[in-house]
Amino acid sequence: MPIWMWLAAAGVLLIIEMLTVDLLFASLAFSALLAAAANALGFGVVVQGVVFGVGAVGSLMFLRPIALRHLKKKPADHATNVEALVGAPALTLSEITENDGLVKLSGETWSARSNKGEIESGARVEVIAIEGATAVVKRKG
Repeated sequence: MPIWMWLAAAGVLLIIEMLTVDLLFASLAFSALLAAAANALGFGVVVQGVVFGVGAVGSLMFLRPIALRHLKKKPADHATNVEALVGAPALTLSEITENDGLVKLSGETWSARSNKGEIESGARVEVIAIEGATAVVKRKG
């Protein structure tokens, strides 16, 4: 197979990878580049095919999992959305009962309820859970 075909295959696979972003096609593009290198070194089509196959299996089994782990790695304290609000401090804007109330949480007014008992207006509380659009709070401290 001519070298330009391996390079074209690698290019097409990289374009597909840009659309999918799961590193499957990038691994195959890497293998096509290895096969192009085998062609440039003067090896025949059988060796090029073997290099492509071994490169594909090797990169899919060994390189892709490592790369995916690094791409999906999050810092230990990386919480988003509702997860980030659990444990956050809040200020009660009204009396909080086990059924209703209002708190100032992360600069926004949230409906709230206490996990037990009543909490007076102006008290500092801690969010222990988010249930829908309601913050479940407890007295801080």
